[in-house]
This record gives sequence, C-alpha cells and structure tokens, in this order.
Amino acid sequence: MFSWDFIRQVGLLAWVVRYSSLQFRKRILRTDSYQRLPTGIRIQLPRQSMTSTEIYVTKADIDWGAEKLFTQFADKSRDFLDVGSHIGYYAAYLSPRVRRVYAFEPNQSNIAGLSKNAALASNIEIIQKAVSSKDGIAEFFSGGDSSKGSLNHVGGSREKVDVTTIDTFVAEHPGIDVGLVKIDIEGHDFAALLGMEATVAGYQPLILTECEFSEDLSALCGRWKYRIFAFVRNRETQRTHRQEMCFPHDRNLWYKMLFLVPPQLQPAFHALSVRDDHIAA
Repeated sequence: MFSWDFIRQVGLLAWVVRYSSLQFRKRILRTDSYQRLPTGIRIQLPRQSMTSTEIYVTKADIDWGAEKLFTQFADKSRDFLDVGSHIGYYAAYLSPRVRRVYAFEPNQSNIAGLSKNAALASNIEIIQKAVSSKDGIAEFFSGGDSSKGSLNHVGGSREKVDVTTIDTFVAEHPGIDVGLVKIDIEGHDFAALLGMEATVAGYQPLILTECEFSEDLSALCGRWKYRIFAFVRNRETQRTHRQEMCFPHDRNLWYKMLFLVPPQLQPAFHALSVRDDHIAA
C-alpha cells in the first residue's frame, strides 16, 4: 500500500481519482490499463503489477523527474541499455529518443508484459539475462513480487538464469553505441557497475541507477572521473531539487535514483543543480 509521503507527492485529490479509476479497471473490469508517456509512446500496464499502479497514479513520474531529465540527454544516434527492465517502463519511455533499446529482464513473470510493451515500439530488443560483475549462471530470487526479483538473496522462489556483464554484452554487439544506461536490479546495482568498466572507458554513457550511495560507489566514480547527482526531496515540504552527492553525506537525504555523470555532461548537470538550489531556496 502507498505511504502518506507518496500520496502527498501525487496530491490527495489526484491520488484518490486516479487510484480509484485504476482499481475499478483492475478489480471490477479485470482489464489492463494504458498510460501515454511524456515521450509520446503508450505503455500497457498489467493489472497484477504494483509498479503499473505507481506509473498510472503518478502519470509516469515514479522517480521524481529522473525520467524526464534522463531523456533530455538521449541521442537518436546512440543506444540505451535498460538493466532490470521489468515491464519496460524506461525502455518504452526512451524508445522514441534513442536508436535502439536493449531491455535486460531475467524474471519470467515480467516477460509477457515486457514483450507487449516492446511490441508497441519498433526498436526494443529483450535480453532474457541478468546482469552482474561476472558472466555465468546464477540463482535468481523472485522476492515475492514481480518488481523485487534479484540475484541478491531477497527471498521468494528461485530459478537458474543466464548472467552477463555489460562489458561482455557490448563486446558481443559490434556497432553498438551506448549513450545511456539505467540499472535498477534490487540491490545488485553495484555489481552490475563493476562489470562495465570497459563500456564506461569506451562510451562514457550517462548512468541512472538505484545503487546505494556509498564510499565504494564514490570511489568507483572517482576512478572513472564521473560525478554523482540526485534528486533530493525534503520530507516536510515535499520539494525536490537536484544536487551533487559527496561522501560522506547527510544520511537524512531522501533520494531514489542516482545519476552517474561522465565528464562531458558535468557542466550541464552542475548548471541544473545550481538553478534548482536557487528555486528551492
């Protein structure tokens, strides 16, 4: 169930109207819903998915504006790796703005929904593999929910899945040009980052990740000459602004996704953060 913080984010009236409308379709009509994304494409929202509910209720703003900012740096001549694609929310969102989307999803319970959304675009390729720091075969845990599956031991049923690194995948695809990478794999994000050293060196992609901000992540980005930014939210006012993250950091900061920013994009991110700091003040 949604928290009061989430309801405040959406707005009480908007939450009641959209949540009630969705629940009527899900529980009474027993049908899936659709949502038009800001980039113009329509996405199908499976009624069994909690993430689908969040997408619908927020009007495709589940990550506090990270989607919109990420899309601003898309390039029609470059490719997007969506690691942990789930039902294809980010894959569909970015598909009109990039050359090709590679959607990584090992959880069989998500493949039907992801396939339907890939079919609504012309440039999404589904990769039924997990992503980590090493290639091979590993146990994948369902987590008890279609959005919680992970190579980490998160409980639920388990199955053997093929595992690749981003570096291996990129090396196997001549002509690929990685401009954007999104990683959201339920606590296994840092391992996936460790498996993309060559990709970072060769392509300098902008990375959006749910990875926990830590000393290890800070050190890794320092070695890459990347900087870390995030949307940070004030729990009292619900106001959100972008800022650069530095270690050690304020443990009270409330954030969802981190932007790992290559050198060529850092001036643009810094300018945006300064502007937002002035607005927030």
